Amino acid sequence: MKNTPSIKDGLSQIGRLNPHLADELAKIPEIRKGQTRSSRLALHTLLALYRLAPDRFDRMFACMDTIGLPAHRNFCTPLQALFWMVQDRRLEASGLLLGLNIVQTAGPDGGCRIGMRPDPDDGWTGTPSTGTGPAYTLEKVLDAAWNGETVLMLGPVIREIIQRLTTAAEAEEYAVLAKRHSTRQLQGYIMDDFLRKKEVFNTSDWGTIQTALKQSRWKRFYTVADRLNSPELISYYINNFFSFRKTPASGVYCTFFKKTAQCTGAAYFAQFMLKRAGYRTFLRSVKWDEDPWDGLHTGSGIILEDGRYLLVANYTGINAMDGPFDDIESLDRRLSCNRRIIGSKWGAYFPPRYF
Repeated sequence: MKNTPSIKDGLSQIGRLNPHLADELAKIPEIRKGQTRSSRLALHTLLALYRLAPDRFDRMFACMDTIGLPAHRNFCTPLQALFWMVQDRRLEASGLLLGLNIVQTAGPDGGCRIGMRPDPDDGWTGTPSTGTGPAYTLEKVLDAAWNGETVLMLGPVIREIIQRLTTAAEAEEYAVLAKRHSTRQLQGYIMDDFLRKKEVFNTSDWGTIQTALKQSRWKRFYTVADRLNSPELISYYINNFFSFRKTPASGVYCTFFKKTAQCTGAAYFAQFMLKRAGYRTFLRSVKWDEDPWDGLHTGSGIILEDGRYLLVANYTGINAMDGPFDDIESLDRRLSCNRRIIGSKWGAYFPPRYF
């Protein structure tokens, strides 16, 4: 522990190499308020990764920095994703984003020592304006980092929590779940149930579960809302976390919690996140038939500075960003998939019963 560099020292060393990178690292939650030994080690390892290829790292960070509105976002989400990869000791995958062939070994302080295998590829064709290149893309870093929770409660702790459940019905259900699911899946069920009905858990376990929730990457609404701070990130989240279901729209939080939605629920969810991230938004509906399920569609997005419309939530089971569209007529044609429109409006024909 005593050999682990401090957050302040790590940021200071990075700041001497790239001040803006240090400023953005200081904003991510794992650095700003979660100053654990794991985060200190990860920052130290990230500095070592930077020193292997500073020019490439600067270019990659410039691509990351274009995601979202810097004046409004709480932090740079792709940079947080890279930090997660380092924190989770996925150094080979982190190196691939830079086009580097990384080798890692255990360090004496419990961290990682990293180096390069011989003959790395020195090419780089990406540009900060597009965020693409031979190795780094936004999708690649999200695919690698947005892969669920870390282990927050050990197996023996989970078994004790299950043994102390206060109702027979819950005890029976968890007995079945424990036979079929991993420790990580069980901790997810426990955190979900605690958010819905914490009274089924013994009060002696509430503190343990609450601590896990505070450390959770995905269970808390506003933790995730801070992360979804650009159209690209919101569309990716909808595609990777939501399932399509034809049920009445039930509000943004319930959509987040249940991870099920139809077009209207996804549109309201995206609009909420976009507004929170500082964008000027719209929500638009079109109708081509009187059938309430198969005769209409709702989408949402942002109004660009030049007045055009970028469709962000266009959810039909698969979400697709589209546009920008020069006028309402073009936007409506896209929402209706070129069907003959019999009605259109701002907002939804069937809005959520509660927000």
